[in-house]
Amino acid sequence: MKFETKEIENSLGDYDFPKVIVVETTAYCNLKCTICPQKSMLRKKGSMSFNTFKRIADEVGDKDTSLWLALMGEPLVQPNNLIRMIKYTKSQKIRQVSLNTNGMLLTPTVSKELVKSGLDKVILSIDGFKSDTYEAIRVGGNYQRLMEKVNDLIVMNKSYDSPIEIIVQFIITESNEDEVEVEDFKTFWLSKGVTVKIRPKLSWGHAIEAKNQTLTQNDRTYPCPWLMRTVIVHWNGDFAQCDADFEAQYIAGNINSKSIKEVWDGDLKNRRDKHWKGDFSHPLCRECRDWQVGRSLFYGGTE
Repeated sequence: MKFETKEIENSLGDYDFPKVIVVETTAYCNLKCTICPQKSMLRKKGSMSFNTFKRIADEVGDKDTSLWLALMGEPLVQPNNLIRMIKYTKSQKIRQVSLNTNGMLLTPTVSKELVKSGLDKVILSIDGFKSDTYEAIRVGGNYQRLMEKVNDLIVMNKSYDSPIEIIVQFIITESNEDEVEVEDFKTFWLSKGVTVKIRPKLSWGHAIEAKNQTLTQNDRTYPCPWLMRTVIVHWNGDFAQCDADFEAQYIAGNINSKSIKEVWDGDLKNRRDKHWKGDFSHPLCRECRDWQVGRSLFYGGTE
């Protein structure tokens, strides 16, 4: 499956405010997935307070910026707090709000609340069409129970007039890249009326081995799309430039003392300017190859 790097390069721009803000509502997770460094993360874990989240949402307001509730934890470990956050974003007229979840903590009540909350998209990480494939990657998950939970969400979603877009995600790894499994996954989920997202594996800087990242720094001709478009806010309000800084070693500020705009125009701008000049010497960028996998393939819908 081919993911064109040229498309990444053509999509780059110099923005005066981030296009996407990734919000880590919690750093706790119920699974120990092979494709994520959360299970060995040394950074202190916690969950974002509503007041911290409110500061983010208040500034984003009606800007051409989307919120992506994701990163190093499973947002549904605190469903009530999450639903409250999503509902608040709608009161602030935020353009688009997406949720990443492994789906294992879905219940009929949580699914109903998500559908009613105003959430725009929910991305369910499944990564396999067969139970053994899924459970080898999403360690601690139960494939059969997940299928039941996702099906319940789909049924619940169809019962409302303004449904959220349900996206099932398949991250290509060494253990699931069999073309038959990928095609079976696509066919099955498209028949359910949901969007299928296929994306390449990330290395999280260089925390996870990603053999799919075949280009080297010598092949690099464009800035990192994550750095150009995105900023991450950790659960405690710290700003990180990208997922490569999941350990919070090179924090650019904190939302409780600086605005998003101040941070975007401060140290993060200096890092972006260096990238435009072809300087990838920042410690987070020197060995990272995630710049070449910033695009995904979508079937049955768009993101």
